[in-house]
Amino acid sequence: MILYTENPKDSTRKLLELINKYRYKMNTQKSLAFLYTNNEKIEREIKETIPFTVATKRIKYLGIYLPKETKDFYIENYKTLVKVIKEDTYRIEIYRVCGLEE
Repeated sequence: MILYTENPKDSTRKLLELINKYRYKMNTQKSLAFLYTNNEKIEREIKETIPFTVATKRIKYLGIYLPKETKDFYIENYKTLVKVIKEDTYRIEIYRVCGLEE
């Protein structure tokens, strides 16, 4: 689940209370927070306040890397995927040439 909160200090506490109210279990040690802030002081305060692990550069969600900077999205996902597709296609061509296709 991806959740965007505007005020993480207060919102995180309220979210955890709401989850507990309906008796859901949440493993806070396995949950990641991804902070989008340029202010180091605020980032430090939030890290001390919230019970989640804070991701530093990127997180992987449903097989896609979500980088902290939007400009890195292409490099992290598309470029890597195209490389894998080209390698797989080359391998398939090798099998056809050698007569190993199924």
